[in-house]
Amino acid sequence: MTATFSSTHTLDVPNGFQEAACPKCGSWDRHIVATGRDYLHGLPGHYSACECHGCGLWFLSPRPTPEQLASLYPDEYAPHAESEPLQFGPEIASYLAGTLGYSHLAVATEPRRSWRASLDRARLRWKVGVNLIPRWVPSGSVLEIGAASGTRLAMLRDLGWMDLHGIELVPAAAERARSRGAKVLCGSVEETLASYADRSFDVVITSMVIEHLSNPFDTMQKIAKKLRPGGQLLFSTVTRDSLDARMFGSYWGGFDFPRHLVFFRDRDIADMISPGFRMLEKFHHGAPQDFLRSASWRRPEGRWADRLVLSIRDGLLQYRLGLVLAWAGLTCRVSYRCERKP
Repeated sequence: MTATFSSTHTLDVPNGFQEAACPKCGSWDRHIVATGRDYLHGLPGHYSACECHGCGLWFLSPRPTPEQLASLYPDEYAPHAESEPLQFGPEIASYLAGTLGYSHLAVATEPRRSWRASLDRARLRWKVGVNLIPRWVPSGSVLEIGAASGTRLAMLRDLGWMDLHGIELVPAAAERARSRGAKVLCGSVEETLASYADRSFDVVITSMVIEHLSNPFDTMQKIAKKLRPGGQLLFSTVTRDSLDARMFGSYWGGFDFPRHLVFFRDRDIADMISPGFRMLEKFHHGAPQDFLRSASWRRPEGRWADRLVLSIRDGLLQYRLGLVLAWAGLTCRVSYRCERKP
């Protein structure tokens, strides 16, 4: 079927990219809402985000074929770099022990006054939520989709999880994850997920991955089948219901052309998870780098807003402003804690 566009300009799209139907509703009717380049890693070509006339989803089209996906992630792609697992001090260990069942991590902490305790509890709840730390399940099994170099799986091992599995598209990153003791399969999410029996896992975690999938709506239902009833799904993604998406237009870092294939609204996230899951909690990330990157990419246009963003050079101030925007629900990076429906 022929796609319908409201714009007729021709884009310099790499060979092998192909037009795609809407991943949410299957419609071929769409119009172009944004065009851009790979500002992050400089891969050649120009790319377009389209809005579906049927359901309003934004998605990349033309998009890479499955065979091309791995080549879009250069060696310096940050999530694939080997790094040290997140370390937990006594405060977080105590919070995990008291709130998420990690009794084996219990440590003695000094009692605080009630107002300070409430503030600390809110801060720790946010930090644990952003970092996708699951509720403890004795002898539980975990699958991380998009395991990268295995940093998160190593963190979970430090917390006591032993039955750790992963899926990773890029062979070099998968090998690094295996070297850290995880059982990692290399391949596309859609194909590799089928290797696991239904109801195999107590927890599935996927961090900043679903926006890279050609059909995350279908994949989310397949993930539900791999979880036991009541199992936990913890995931993060980027959404365009955010201040930076409104500020930066086609320079918004959340497009990440051509690696991101879908650009969600909050409504799309809710529609994607509701068939198989109940949403329990939602946490916005404090991510000043999203504003800084977008402002630096648009800086040649000379806009005052970009100059203002880039003038804030103090790292502590950037961090604090990021927290304010996160707690106000204005940042594009969001983590979700969900539970599989019976």
